[in-house]
Amino acid sequence: MDTISLIALLLVLAAAFSILNHHTLRVPVTIGVLIFSLLTSLLVMVLNLLIPAYDLQALPRSVLGVINLPAALLNGALSLLLFAGAMQVDVGHLRAKLMSVTALSILGTVLAVAFLAGAAWSVFPLLGHAVPFTWCIVLGAILAPTDPVSVVGDVKASGAAGAASGRFRGREPVQ
Repeated sequence: MDTISLIALLLVLAAAFSILNHHTLRVPVTIGVLIFSLLTSLLVMVLNLLIPAYDLQALPRSVLGVINLPAALLNGALSLLLFAGAMQVDVGHLRAKLMSVTALSILGTVLAVAFLAGAAWSVFPLLGHAVPFTWCIVLGAILAPTDPVSVVGDVKASGAAGAASGRFRGREPVQ
């Protein structure tokens, strides 16, 4: 399967899962697509056990065997995910509130990393794993929610859009 066909297949599946989510689960789109993706994967695995004469996992294995997954995720998908909301930012408002946005983003990121690192450092020994605190900090930095687009989406979904949404986007300072 060539790259264009793979991208087309993934887009069609994502669109189909989004439509199914809209008509059935009615959860946020990203969660719905994830749920239907997991269900489809489980269905393929179960069908593969029930129909041993036909290997349903051959295509996914061949595609994943060819793709350098870490490079594809880090160089392709991650950049799209991290900067998904950049096109929606009003640069004029951001420039006017640059200091408050910078302070809040740095403070929020540092607090999120510290909280996640502390939580991981206290939970890992309970699970029988001795993980150094520096690796817990790395894990916290990976897991820290630094994307304001998801926060703005949650604020809009909760009905508290407006001033709160503007604060997260950097349009208004926190009073």
